[in-house]
Amino acid sequence: MIQPKYQWGLLGPEKLASERRVRTLGVGAAVRTFNDLAVPGMGNVFFGKQLFLATLGVAVAEGLRKDGIRAQNIETANAVEALACWLAFQNNNWASDPRLRGVTKMRHRNMALLFADTRKRSFYVTQPMRMSTVQPLPALGLVTSKSERFNAFRIAQLGQNFVDSVCAGTSYYTKNVLEHLVDWASGKAKIGGGHDTLTEAISPVEPLPKKFRELLRSIIVRGDDGKARRRKAILDWVERIISAGTSNESWSAKPLELDQEHWTDLEAGARFFETRDAAIALLDEIECHIAMMESPKLDLHTASPSQIRESCDGLAQLAQEFLAMNHDPSPGQQAAAFCRDCLDARRVIENLVQRDGRVLRLSSKSVVPGPAFRGTGANEAEPDEETPPDDSVNDGILPPYISRRVRNMLLLSHDLHGNFDDYLNQ
Repeated sequence: MIQPKYQWGLLGPEKLASERRVRTLGVGAAVRTFNDLAVPGMGNVFFGKQLFLATLGVAVAEGLRKDGIRAQNIETANAVEALACWLAFQNNNWASDPRLRGVTKMRHRNMALLFADTRKRSFYVTQPMRMSTVQPLPALGLVTSKSERFNAFRIAQLGQNFVDSVCAGTSYYTKNVLEHLVDWASGKAKIGGGHDTLTEAISPVEPLPKKFRELLRSIIVRGDDGKARRRKAILDWVERIISAGTSNESWSAKPLELDQEHWTDLEAGARFFETRDAAIALLDEIECHIAMMESPKLDLHTASPSQIRESCDGLAQLAQEFLAMNHDPSPGQQAAAFCRDCLDARRVIENLVQRDGRVLRLSSKSVVPGPAFRGTGANEAEPDEETPPDDSVNDGILPPYISRRVRNMLLLSHDLHGNFDDYLNQ
């Protein structure tokens, strides 16, 4: 039996560079569907300042435009996030933290950061935390937009209230934090020494003010539509687990906070994620196997090695368990089609390699190295769905293979109650 890797909810972009090893296997829409059904509208947010910094970036960009300065939301929000992480690193002696990015790229940056520098793509990481907020900002009403493009976002009144809850009462060089960041971005002000107040306000690792936490929770659960009710149900559930110090490990024990339809969506998603992870693990196993061969290929005309056959059998069992639920809300029943491909004992490897085509590919009924082949079996996580911090610590608290968005809500709940640092230090 194979041991699948924990890769809940990987999302696939429309195009991938040939050297990338992100394996979407043609099921990106199914992954997004199950994640959205689990916790609608939350993207990959797992702590509050992700939302705050992205909203603040939009607010700063709007402030610049009001002053007649051309500004794009993306580069402005990236610059604000880079500044926030840089201030945090300066304050913690460049110690790594799951809420911070850019420790390698920014370690030797100048002490007086200029917006003109931080806005450049080369200054900060290529996958900022802002990318995880593209769905939540409009879904929670923090911005308004006629499209899903971050540059099209405009600050909503709720978003302005959200920013003001942290910035308005915090003065920095005679102005509040938002006003000072607009001046910084316009070149009227610098980030110099003595920026403790600014660090406290925007650093991702600084504790959230109580009013901010209360407002954020109300934003997440507000509304009476199905999506808001599901967010509230998940948050209520994980809050009870944390408060009681218990766990909810079994799919046979539906929590009281969730209705049956929601629970069924979660379980079906988990069975699908487990099958998908097992399929990736099988491809990894094949990759490692052919890497050790003198002629790197796996002939599909001959019997596969026993370990690979056992992995195929284990994958088929998982696929059958998903199909037995007879519950597939994914577009065109994409998840079920994938699982049926995993059931075909004679063609399962061929089916999966055809879906891959990047790390492994088919050539004359043989599996051979593809353009992203390394022979190690190590894969990259898609940036929009990176694994939350210490994900393995959550095992045994929530049911296995549950959508990572539920696990993110567990982390977010710690943050909303002001004990995120305590959780990380456990």
